[in-house]
Amino acid sequence: MAAVLVWLAILAGGNHGHGSPLKRAASHGWQQPDSGITGKVQIGPTCPVERPGKVCERPYRTTITIRRVPKRTLVARVRSSATGGFRISLAPGRYLLLPQNGHPYPRSSPQFATVHSHRYTTVLISYDSGIR
Repeated sequence: MAAVLVWLAILAGGNHGHGSPLKRAASHGWQQPDSGITGKVQIGPTCPVERPGKVCERPYRTTITIRRVPKRTLVARVRSSATGGFRISLAPGRYLLLPQNGHPYPRSSPQFATVHSHRYTTVLISYDSGIR
């Protein structure tokens, strides 16, 4: 499975923060796209009662599946860091981001992102913790 994900990352030009698959890909004549998606993942509420001045959201570590639209072809999976951040290099196009959900919580919604040439699209993925 890990070999498949690395291969998908190379095909998509993906960068999961490690760089090594891209270095190998570059040595074989492939070039990393200078475009992609960068984002932040957060979860909330994290406290049962929200009070003024108290932040009840925090960064969240999760896996996000990325599919190319319209065929929904699997492009890559990326994992957000402990600080909630992620960045992946992708060719220009339209993508569907599918955050991994719990059963029933935490829960997030899929979202679309359009990647333009020579730019990174910024997204915010919010999870509902289920705390009420």
